Amino acid sequence: MAWKTRPTIAVAGALCLASCVLTPGTVADGLVAIPNVVPATPTLKHASGQIEVVVDYGQTDTGIVIKIAGLIHSARTLAAGEVFVSP
Repeated sequence: MAWKTRPTIAVAGALCLASCVLTPGTVADGLVAIPNVVPATPTLKHASGQIEVVVDYGQTDTGIVIKIAGLIHSARTLAAGEVFVSP
């Protein structure tokens, strides 16, 4: 499908971008306000909605260390149906 991103690439990109905006000295440094809480939950907006990312990180003398990053999303119904069983 032309002009559609693969879901796995969108997820990986969101995790990388969220980590990047939290890291001083990166190209994304200064694009968002650094939160005062850890884990941080930056929300990334895109053409078809938004993705809320959770990034747990720690400060070191040389910068930050990303401990874990993940997504928050809800499930949606993919299919529904009925089954008829004879008595």
